[in-house]
This record gives sequence, C-alpha cells and structure tokens, in this order.
Amino acid sequence: MRAFLAAGLSLLMLPLVALAADAAKVQVITSFSNATQCISPVRIRKIDGKEAAVNSMGFSLEPGSHNLSGSALIDASICPTLGSTSRTPPAQPLEADFVAGKVYYVGYDHSSRDRDEWKIVIWKIEDAKD
Repeated sequence: MRAFLAAGLSLLMLPLVALAADAAKVQVITSFSNATQCISPVRIRKIDGKEAAVNSMGFSLEPGSHNLSGSALIDASICPTLGSTSRTPPAQPLEADFVAGKVYYVGYDHSSRDRDEWKIVIWKIEDAKD
C-alpha cells in the first residue's frame, strides 16, 4: 500500500517538476512587431552558429549568453524605407545574455536609412508569468 501511495505522489509531483524546469528557461518571442519603432518580426534560423528548427512564433532557450541570427519580412507601411524591402541585407547576429524567468521580444530593427545598420534587437523584456 505504501509503495502504491509513493508512486501516486510521485506522479502528482511530476507536473510541478515540469513547471519548475520551465521557470528555469527563457522565452523568446519573435512574431510580434513594433511598427512605430520600425521593428518587424524575425525568423531565427541559427542559435549559437547552429541551424535551429524553432517555432516562428517563439521558443524556449536555456539561460546564458547566446548568438541568434535569422531573417525578416519588412513591413514598410509605417516606416518607409529606401529601395525595395523584398531583399533585406544580412543582419548582424544578436549576441545577448538571457536571464531565466524573462520573456524577450526579439525583432528586426529597420529604423535606420542605412540598410547596413539594420539589425536583430531585443526590443522588450518582461517577467515570465507563472
């Protein structure tokens, strides 16, 4: 009987352990834009120089220093750009320290008239909701 109760309690604790593991992660949101600041959604294709198959809406990441690179589809309706926006220049990767329990909004900043200055940025950081 005790073995049965111990097994049942360990099964009940499993979701709590999973939630604790999620709290130790970083959430990266890449699907939102901030048009007034000329920031478009970005599709992350590499993390730390390695090909990454991550959800285009966002993904979890281990805390620590990471290098993210990818591509974007520019919305020039509010922030007009010079020339065609169908071919964006390669952006310098974003290198940042990510802290557990935070949500990072990552986007492609195309506010400069100089396309060589367009880059992937963190444009908003929030505390993760429990």
